[in-house]
Amino acid sequence: MRLSRFEQKILGAIFLVAVAPMIAALVLNRSAITNAYRTGVNDHIGEQLDRSVGAYRSMLEQLRRDAERTADAIAYHRDLAELLAADADLVGYLDRALERYPHVAAIRVFDDGVEIERRLDERLGPAAHDPPLIIERDLGEQRVEVVVTAPEQIFVDLQAAGDEATLYRRLQEGTELVSSTYLWVYMGMLGVIIAIALILGVIFSRRVTKRVTALAVATRRVGKGDLNVTVPSGARDEVHELTEAFNAMVKDLRESRARIEYLQRIGAWQDFARRLAHEIKNPLTPIQLAAQEMHRTYKGGDSGYADKLEQARAIIEEEIATLRRLVSEFSSFAKLPEADLSDSDLRDFMLEFRTSLPAIVEDVFGDGDPPAIELDVQEGEMPVRIDSMMLRRCLDNLVRNALQALRGRERGRVRVIARRIADEVVLRVEDDGPGVPTNQHDRVFDPYFTTKSDGTGLGLAIVKKVVLEHQGEIHYEASTLGGAAFVIRLPHRVGAEE
Repeated sequence: MRLSRFEQKILGAIFLVAVAPMIAALVLNRSAITNAYRTGVNDHIGEQLDRSVGAYRSMLEQLRRDAERTADAIAYHRDLAELLAADADLVGYLDRALERYPHVAAIRVFDDGVEIERRLDERLGPAAHDPPLIIERDLGEQRVEVVVTAPEQIFVDLQAAGDEATLYRRLQEGTELVSSTYLWVYMGMLGVIIAIALILGVIFSRRVTKRVTALAVATRRVGKGDLNVTVPSGARDEVHELTEAFNAMVKDLRESRARIEYLQRIGAWQDFARRLAHEIKNPLTPIQLAAQEMHRTYKGGDSGYADKLEQARAIIEEEIATLRRLVSEFSSFAKLPEADLSDSDLRDFMLEFRTSLPAIVEDVFGDGDPPAIELDVQEGEMPVRIDSMMLRRCLDNLVRNALQALRGRERGRVRVIARRIADEVVLRVEDDGPGVPTNQHDRVFDPYFTTKSDGTGLGLAIVKKVVLEHQGEIHYEASTLGGAAFVIRLPHRVGAEE
């Protein structure tokens, strides 16, 4: 595995950071470990542990003696002897004994080997923890069995103290062995840590350098003009931020180039439209005048020829009117001015545009049954920089296209929406018409591309040109109503009061 210079520097720094403390530790550690071990493992502490074990044993012996005296006090009490002699009920006496001696858990009385009375305390129940000690006292024909409990913790502590004392003596015997072993283990652990640190250093440095290398490669590709480069962001760190900034920069460059290219292409089409309009417009009037003159000056008596001449004149004039309309649209497209932006409120603009909707509907449908048009404008100000006249022309074209797509349908619906979303203002014009075929989505904004038999294909090209001059974006998507939707995104005016 070949390491880059950046990776070599990272690994070198990691190695120095790991090795320097280890060398110092090895120089000082052996004597420090030995002294510390001997300080902790010494005869004084061992003697104290032995005394602790002895103290616990003395305590148990004392508990044993107390238990014996308690058993004697219960078994040899005068009241018990009188009750046994009189063959009386022992319950009261035994209950008082249990109450008097809290550490007594049970008393059993046997007569000639047969148990005649038993009194138990709850400490011998299923939840009992203290171990019982059974002491018997022989009274001749009778026998008394006293069950005394001792705290379980004393036995546990005695066992633990004994184990600790035994372990401590073994540690005293192996001082040299333990200190040497500890030193070697310590060295081994340091070695493992260094190895792990280097491995992790390789992994993490490779992750970082791989992303930096990807940025360098992507930068070279951008320098050669490839703006379709996208670098994966990876983990969230400084390189991630650099990568995000790089991707955003490339995206801006890509969008700017696409905008410039489209505007240049539209400019070329405008120049072509200007020339085409000029070339078509000039001969139209002479052609129309010539057809009218031929019809007017014919004096012959052939009625059939006269009828054909009249039909030819009508066709020529109709086609000339169509050409004049096309020339007018070409001229309008060619003379389309650049947007002159000024501060405005899109909500006010949309409310003004509402007043022009009836005229648009009447122009498209005449006296027919028009579809429903819904204007949905968000409440509150939406500050933008727009050219009101040019943007109104855009919306006019989009609404007309939507209405024309609904001609011939019994029920139709057009919806115009204005919303502010984050740092953008969004205009959406949609309908429930047939929409645009999937294979034509990328061409809808090309000049002279149209899906209508009587269209020129300039409307959407004009719309996109105006939107781009507003520093905005427009795209086509499927409508939530089932038809077509055109979405315009304009930047929210920076510095406007919220």
